[in-house]
Amino acid sequence: MTDTLPRPDDLEATWNFVEPGIHQILGRDGTASSTLKRVDKVLSPTMYMEVYTAIYNYCVNKSSSAGQFNADNSRQNQSSLLIGGEIYHKLQNCLQEYLSKLERGENEAFLHFYVRRWKRFTVGAIFLNHAFDYMNRYWVQKERSDGKRHIFDINTLCLMTWKEVMFDQNVSQLVDEVLKVITLQRDGCAISHTDTNAAIRSFVALGIDPQDLKKLNLNVYIQHFEKPFLESTRAYYKRFSDEYLENNSVAEYIFVAQDKIKDEETRIVLYLDDHTKKLLSEALNQVLITDHSEVLEGEFVSLLDSRDENKISTLHDLMQRDILLLPKLAQAYEEYVKRTGEQEISLLVAEHRARLNDATEEPSLQKRTTANSSIPPNEYVKKLIEVYQTFIKITRDCFQNGPLFTKALDNACRAFINVNELAIPPGSPKLATSKTPEMLAKYSDQLLKRSSKAPGSNTELSADAIMTIFKFLTDKDAFETHYRRLFAKRLIHGTSTTEEDEEAVIQRLQSENSMEYTGKITKMLQDIRLSKQLEKEFESAVRIAPDYNRVRYPEFQPFVLAETMWPFSYQDVEFTLPKELVPTHSGLEKLYTNKHNGRILKWLWPLCRGEITADIGKPGRPPFIFTVTLFQMTILLQFNDRSSLTLEEIQEGTNLSTSNIVSSMIPFIRWKLIQQSPPGLEALSKPDTEFKLSTPYKALKTKINFAAGVKSEVPGLVSGSTNNGELSEVQKIEKELNTERQIFLEACIVRIMKARRKLPHATLVNECIAQSHQRFNAKVSLIKRAIDNLIAKEYLQRCDDGESYEYLA
Repeated sequence: MTDTLPRPDDLEATWNFVEPGIHQILGRDGTASSTLKRVDKVLSPTMYMEVYTAIYNYCVNKSSSAGQFNADNSRQNQSSLLIGGEIYHKLQNCLQEYLSKLERGENEAFLHFYVRRWKRFTVGAIFLNHAFDYMNRYWVQKERSDGKRHIFDINTLCLMTWKEVMFDQNVSQLVDEVLKVITLQRDGCAISHTDTNAAIRSFVALGIDPQDLKKLNLNVYIQHFEKPFLESTRAYYKRFSDEYLENNSVAEYIFVAQDKIKDEETRIVLYLDDHTKKLLSEALNQVLITDHSEVLEGEFVSLLDSRDENKISTLHDLMQRDILLLPKLAQAYEEYVKRTGEQEISLLVAEHRARLNDATEEPSLQKRTTANSSIPPNEYVKKLIEVYQTFIKITRDCFQNGPLFTKALDNACRAFINVNELAIPPGSPKLATSKTPEMLAKYSDQLLKRSSKAPGSNTELSADAIMTIFKFLTDKDAFETHYRRLFAKRLIHGTSTTEEDEEAVIQRLQSENSMEYTGKITKMLQDIRLSKQLEKEFESAVRIAPDYNRVRYPEFQPFVLAETMWPFSYQDVEFTLPKELVPTHSGLEKLYTNKHNGRILKWLWPLCRGEITADIGKPGRPPFIFTVTLFQMTILLQFNDRSSLTLEEIQEGTNLSTSNIVSSMIPFIRWKLIQQSPPGLEALSKPDTEFKLSTPYKALKTKINFAAGVKSEVPGLVSGSTNNGELSEVQKIEKELNTERQIFLEACIVRIMKARRKLPHATLVNECIAQSHQRFNAKVSLIKRAIDNLIAKEYLQRCDDGESYEYLA
């Protein structure tokens, strides 16, 4: 450069003056050493200011001259007089020439050459943009505002020239070398990623929108790098996954796939623009997971078999990256849990059947049924809980309680808990009720009943287990029926652990279902409390009677029960109350009827029990205390007057039926309290059979429970009938359930139709099923029967279309 500034009106002189400075700013020699030097080190401030001043002077002078020349033209806008086009085009040609002459060093990779020159050129472009600042602010701005979108500020001009000369002509080679470096890094080679990162950043920087220079444009990056990169990634991992699965197990593959994805999303993604991150994840998911989904799903069952939570969790983490795969995986999980639960129960049944077969000679259908019914409820419920706890832990730890897997576990548990080899044995009727509610009720009875064994024998039972299984029951009404019957026995016999324990379970049942569900059970507990108050009132009343003594009024515990709440059916039994109990009986009736006018007491004689003191042992021994039924007590009191009685005489004194006498006598004969003559089961029901009290009576215990040995059905007696035409307890419960369900469904239908007035058949059935879901699984046949009953009762009528029903007010 010369020591003096050129004339401001001389274009050639001005260009010749600034061109050497432009060369220094850009690094003219192109050598590696020159590109490493900072621009502010090779360009003196004096020369930089001279370049800026020369350009400024030229633009200002030419603009002023043009303004004087066109002073008489009033239509000429002042902004159009700004000058700079000549020097802009010279700079453009200079940049093209500069870039076209750049050469690689000997043995220098194109990627390294490209990045080295790119870094130097972009820094120089920034300085060059400052040197031409005046022209940028006036001439360039004026040209772009006039719609000339091919005119750019000097920095953008540099980038556009680089794209045209250097990038467009070598983009294929550049991308190939970048992808090769990324592949080497994927293969585990320790390679610097500096050049790769800079090259990829240049793709983004060269995305210039001529219409809006401030707007980020990723067209160059997407078209020239992103698409080849994603295609290369798919090809690489497709080849990798196929080869790995050929030579290794699927269990090993899931860890390798997880590591590869993690590596891509933590290291490789650092080079990329944010636009590519999601697309990269989708490509990895497709190639490493979705394309091998069948193999992974097949391995899922094996991993569940092994209970290897680490592998299960890893596989789930992989599969959940493609949300479309999770429903199928959850379905497989549901089927597996259901199958496992059914197999565990079948194994439990097989073990008990084997024990039964060991005790007998040949298996039979009857023995198979006996094996099912002999399984202890605590073992059955414990097995159900074990299966549930195994998979709730997997659901929590491996699937993070994901909604799909939580629902799958619930569905599977509901399936195998209600339907298994024990709950509904093969060959059961189509409408058979599951035995699980009955077994759970018996389990609850074991938990809440005082154990005669050593303290702590119920430690393996828990209320949590009751509620865990209860929430999966489909026939909750069956559980309520069985629970209520056993609860009634505990209350009547006073065998509950504590009243607080009973209330705690009732409260949990209520919170899990509804107050209506536990209404009868709650009322039963209230009846017992009121009965205790009545007992105290009666005791106080008889103590002030003039004829009071403990012989005339023995200790008495009455239970006054609401007929519709308790599971006891009233039977009008022919029976003569012993004279020893008449004062108590009449006294209580008088007290109660005076207190509750209009109420009727119905005495349930077959359910009454008591204790009787028998001083029939050897002299000097304490008297025996027998726990007996009221019928047994009446029979034994007959022996106070005579030591030997015939069946006919007992019947005359008690007015009991033959069957009641026989069933009451069997425990006495078995325990040798009474001697039968002639002996034998057939002679029991003959009028002339003689019964003699054994005196002195010999027994190891002074307290004997004869009531526990009474059977309501005595095989071989009373005309050879097994049940005298009466239903067994199981049949009674089943009949009661069906009746209550029919009433419930009829109430549902009336409630629905009253609100809707008119409904199609299918809609009515679906709404009935939905409303009864909390109590039991309503069968369509029961709903149809309920509809027919309501039509017969004129609550509903069929519409003319034959498909709808209308409510009759």
